[in-house]
Amino acid sequence: MKNEALRIENLHLSYRGLAGTTFSKPRALAFFDRNRDTDKELISGANLTLMRGETICIGGPSGQGKSALLRVIAGLARPSAGKLYYFGEHIPAERQTALEIAKRQVGLVFQNGALISNLRVRDNIALPLRYHKRGTPEEIETKINMAMDLMRVRDCATMFPHQLSVGMQKRVAIARSWAMDPELLLMDEPTAGLDNYNRRNLLPLIDNMRILFKTSIIIITHDLMIAKELNCNLVFLYNKTLTEPHSFDYWQNADNAISRELFRDLRTSG
Repeated sequence: MKNEALRIENLHLSYRGLAGTTFSKPRALAFFDRNRDTDKELISGANLTLMRGETICIGGPSGQGKSALLRVIAGLARPSAGKLYYFGEHIPAERQTALEIAKRQVGLVFQNGALISNLRVRDNIALPLRYHKRGTPEEIETKINMAMDLMRVRDCATMFPHQLSVGMQKRVAIARSWAMDPELLLMDEPTAGLDNYNRRNLLPLIDNMRILFKTSIIIITHDLMIAKELNCNLVFLYNKTLTEPHSFDYWQNADNAISRELFRDLRTSG
């Protein structure tokens, strides 16, 4: 479908599929390795459709596999079964690699930012552009400046990551990913570790990407209020599968196990 950014059909992921990725091995995976049960499924039959220019949040209890699902979408982990379509194109399992997915303008923002410690902000943003030869030096410089302006980090251009607050590090990481012109941007816990001030400043900047550039965005989060503030749908990875997408208000007022468990503190008092 030409208006789809991403479609996931009947996706299954075992702990074995997470082995050998560029991520540190999760504790749960280490446990199953010791017990030789790496075929145990973390995700069983997940389905999801994201339209172009749409933002969606994926929530759920800790340890359910939300970040693992993002790894699969980014090509950093391989599902044991299921199909993934990027902008209408099916990518078969043997081609489901990070490089192949990145070629389709899919960007990933890691939870910890993953900035290069010995590079200044400007050079962190420039790194993927230069590596992939995305334009002339002048064009790359223009793109760097646009990314810094979008995320409001130009004043920090000559600083190193350790000189930045956690909130600014998150902005720089997003700017670096946005500079590569992603049509689909994957974000893992973008508000984790932020105080209320930095959180409130970050969310409108994320939404600007959707409004100004029609970027499709998937946000993995424990911060369920993001869905309300971005006015986007929320799905949950729960009992090894994905729910149907619904608004924040729907989930907050619904009478089901997910709402009772995850919205207990967010329900309005009588």
